[in-house]
Amino acid sequence: MSLTDYELTPAARRTLHMFFLVDTSSSMSGEKIAAVNDAIRNVMPIVNSIGDDNPDAEIVVAAMKFDSSATWLTPTPMNTADFTWTDQSACGCTAMGEACLELNAKFSHKHGFLKSASGSYAPVAIMLSDGGPTDDFYGAMATLDTNAWFKHSTRIAIAIGNDADTDVLARFTGNPELVFRVHNIDALKAVIKLAVITSSQVCSASASIAVATAGTASAGTTGLGVGSTTTPTKASMAASAIAAAVDDISGIDVGDAAMIESMDFDEFN
Repeated sequence: MSLTDYELTPAARRTLHMFFLVDTSSSMSGEKIAAVNDAIRNVMPIVNSIGDDNPDAEIVVAAMKFDSSATWLTPTPMNTADFTWTDQSACGCTAMGEACLELNAKFSHKHGFLKSASGSYAPVAIMLSDGGPTDDFYGAMATLDTNAWFKHSTRIAIAIGNDADTDVLARFTGNPELVFRVHNIDALKAVIKLAVITSSQVCSASASIAVATAGTASAGTTGLGVGSTTTPTKASMAASAIAAAVDDISGIDVGDAAMIESMDFDEFN
């Protein structure tokens, strides 16, 4: 085999898994679940183009709904080009703890969806909820916290309306700056798209590219920015980049504001 033959052999692409955990309990009925359906359905072609343009990463999607129980909508992760979001309806309770246990089972290279560290980037998990768990969420989180992939993952939570339990969602993300509270339909659609697109860009980038991205993002309260001497995690880079992107969009609270804010004009109330 000649040197030219070796040069023409493409390098293996690593896989970035994006997990969607969507609350489909009864409180999500009506405009909330309709907005979630619309946003996820329309953002997938954009994410697919990000994967197509990235020579180092293949982006795949896995989706779960949780109401009275947690159910995977994708038996296995799917390439974004092949993934079609099926519109969901809303009913039942909020089995968020069961959803976390299901995520724990799939955050495994032995029995779950993930490959070895050399074959996968750390995954991204995006949770959307408008309320609080009706099962043993904290017990499930204690189990999930022992998962090596979970420890290194980027977790984003979108709190829908004033009733959403942001303390619970911050427990899931491990970082209040990755909790985004939305107060109207347009804001909900916007933050879903920004969270998916930005996290896929940051988390599928090489370390050098990702650090450069973080340096151009708003520092906010994450301690990032031009001249920072601390090597940021991709989760903190995603937080900084998303916060900068949503800064001019009305109806979205980030970080500390999301944890305490109660707005009179909340259209979901």
